Amino acid sequence: MTRRSEKSTGNDSGQSGGLTGVGLSSLIAAASGYLVLFIAARSLNEAENASFLAYWAALFFVIGILAGIINEGTRAVSSSVQRGTSGTGPRILGTGLGIGVAAAAVIAASSPLWAGELFTDGQPWLLVAGMSVVAVAYAGHASLAGAAGGLREWKLFAGLAAAEALVRLAAVALVALLAAGLAGIEMACIAGAFVWLLFLVFGSSARKAAGARSDVPGPVLIRRMGHALTSAAATATLITGYPVLLKFTTPDAEYALAAPLILAISLTRAPIMLPLQAFQAVLINRFVNAPRDRGLGLLIRPLALILAIGVAGAALAALAGPWIMLIFGPGYWVDPWTMAVLTFAAALMAALTLTGTIALAIDRHRIYAVGWVTATVVALGALLLDGPLVDRVFASLIAGPLVGIAVHVIGIRRRASDVVVPTLPEQKDS
Repeated sequence: MTRRSEKSTGNDSGQSGGLTGVGLSSLIAAASGYLVLFIAARSLNEAENASFLAYWAALFFVIGILAGIINEGTRAVSSSVQRGTSGTGPRILGTGLGIGVAAAAVIAASSPLWAGELFTDGQPWLLVAGMSVVAVAYAGHASLAGAAGGLREWKLFAGLAAAEALVRLAAVALVALLAAGLAGIEMACIAGAFVWLLFLVFGSSARKAAGARSDVPGPVLIRRMGHALTSAAATATLITGYPVLLKFTTPDAEYALAAPLILAISLTRAPIMLPLQAFQAVLINRFVNAPRDRGLGLLIRPLALILAIGVAGAALAALAGPWIMLIFGPGYWVDPWTMAVLTFAAALMAALTLTGTIALAIDRHRIYAVGWVTATVVALGALLLDGPLVDRVFASLIAGPLVGIAVHVIGIRRRASDVVVPTLPEQKDS
């Protein structure tokens, strides 16, 4: 009995240290992202930086979609662990890489429809090629991270996130020092997607995660991955890919002057969104192991905390935000009201992420997807309204998340009122 207690204590201590590492990795990722944006703003003129921000958004739109593999991978492996089995379905890594290859093919095949419009500076074909390569590479990263989350290998999970961000930052800093210009900085951003291969070669925990299997057969896993990727696409559209929406819904002359607003959107989101996204796998693992009828109970306290942080953050952003923006240059001033509204809108986006995470964890895959897709459609509709760009952005970033949250909460509530049935490998997707 004593040995078991000692073992449990050791595991708890190791898990606590790993979770601390997840928090630290989110800070590293946030700081690295800020520094990349700072380097770009200082190395490029405002028009070039607006082009870079559109590319940055497109790149992270792809990465954001493939991050859906992390969430479903964590759920699938965690569910297997919860049952005390090693999983009977396909390996998460192999499935994820297959999805990455398919994504790369879609990017390359569809690029004539959008690349020339989005990448107006430089060589569109080069950027498309880079994004296609990233799709395959990052799918491997996401698969390994998802399996690590399901196995509660939090040190590996944190290491992957931190290393990916730091390698990208180092590559961007190097090409900026070499004065490689816009194209060089854009291509340097893809470097971090390959770092997981080093973990696989040199880390035993990474090789263990690479062998982790799903709790469900291949067709069910693919269907559930599809729901996760659909939701991730909507998530990426509203978060990392939002400047792309602005690019396609704003006249070129107006967009060329929008770099300060676009940068402000990114800066106000990062402090709350990056830590939450880093801990999504932790939350999914926790919710999977919680009683299945406690959906709304799991939601209330963290949702209230996020909204409280949003209110406090909005007040702080109004006071300090405009001055922080000037760090990027004298042309990047943004007024206090705009900084405050964008910060509170970021909290609403975080709340939408939380409700979606709970929906996914309790096997409400369709509700998870519908909530995000609905939020994206509403946000896009707001951008298509007449009026100044900043007003359309406000309406988009507030109305979209609110509608998506409502969809998730209704779905979670219905699940909580259902009779709970143990999930079996052969059970159909809900």
